[in-house]
Amino acid sequence: MDRGSLLGVLVLALVVLFQAWVTVRVYRSGLYEPSQKSAQAKLIWLLPVLGAVIAFSVLTSEEQRDRRDDDKTLRG
Repeated sequence: MDRGSLLGVLVLALVVLFQAWVTVRVYRSGLYEPSQKSAQAKLIWLLPVLGAVIAFSVLTSEEQRDRRDDDKTLRG
């Protein structure tokens, strides 16, 4: 296998791992209803890379907002 093919396989493996990781995070999240989780998983896998980046961004911002709301509740 030449260097270019090896690099291509490595990139593909990293993309699949990232998409799988984001999918697991979505399904483990308590922020969404089951139907929303299913829709996000479809987005992740039907729009490779872009779908995972979008789902990851939304999930991260929702988790941050949820943490801020929890902090506000605890403070006052």
